[in-house]
Amino acid sequence: LAKLDGEGNLLEYRFTTSLVRVRGQLTYDQVNELYGQDERLGALCRLSRLMRERRIAQGALLLPLPEIHLKVGGDGGISVDLVSQETPSKILVAELMILYNWLAARFCKDHGVPILYRCQAKPSEVVPIDDPNDLYCVLKQRGKLSPLELRTEPKPHNGLGLDIYTNASSPIRRYFDLVIQRQIRNCLLGMRPPYGSEELEKTRITLDPMLRELERLKRNRTRYWILKYLGRHVGEIFPALVMGMGRTKYRIVLTDFLLVTEMKRQDGQGLSEGDRILVKVKKSDP
Repeated sequence: LAKLDGEGNLLEYRFTTSLVRVRGQLTYDQVNELYGQDERLGALCRLSRLMRERRIAQGALLLPLPEIHLKVGGDGGISVDLVSQETPSKILVAELMILYNWLAARFCKDHGVPILYRCQAKPSEVVPIDDPNDLYCVLKQRGKLSPLELRTEPKPHNGLGLDIYTNASSPIRRYFDLVIQRQIRNCLLGMRPPYGSEELEKTRITLDPMLRELERLKRNRTRYWILKYLGRHVGEIFPALVMGMGRTKYRIVLTDFLLVTEMKRQDGQGLSEGDRILVKVKKSDP
């Protein structure tokens, strides 16, 4: 339970065992339509933007990319859509999740509860981004980010602009979050935490490579279906962005799919990084 003032400043907070009563199940689209008329939703959306601005002022890197939505029909038809994450409802959910995880980490540190912290060092290079919709700069900066780490000792999460962070907001779908919830719950009930530092270290050693593998599987699954889609559109032309150059190839991203691939260099092309081009699909092998 967090209390904030009208400018989004945190005044006080506390964790408690509680029962949440859902009074309305709203979709993202419904919130986007309602927040202008609903006083509570409007206040939450405004506060979420203020919290995001504060994180940016603290060094957070705002690197938005659309989410790739893939649909495979019963007839085998494939559709690929890019869905913006920069809507009021998406920002609201993201910022309240970040607030919750930040406070969970603070609570555990202040109460001496051992947990796993999510940490990220500063990027190897900061790319100047005047426009957060500049896909070239966003992708370039994402390539300079330091890897996420799991630690039993708190360190900053520089990507989010926070001094401390963990994952505790999704215990139903992530085991990591369930572990943190169990630690907090026992603390609130005056009981010893179920996991000591040694058990958490063992959990960290197990979880770290597993989380990386899950991300790899997710990327490969998405890439497979995009390649499958492109295999049915051989000969068609798509917009692309030049991301880098080698001796014999350009590294490009197909902007309709956020798909990074390579293209052979040809005499007289003279392309530069950041150039927007059109490419024709010759083949696609998923």
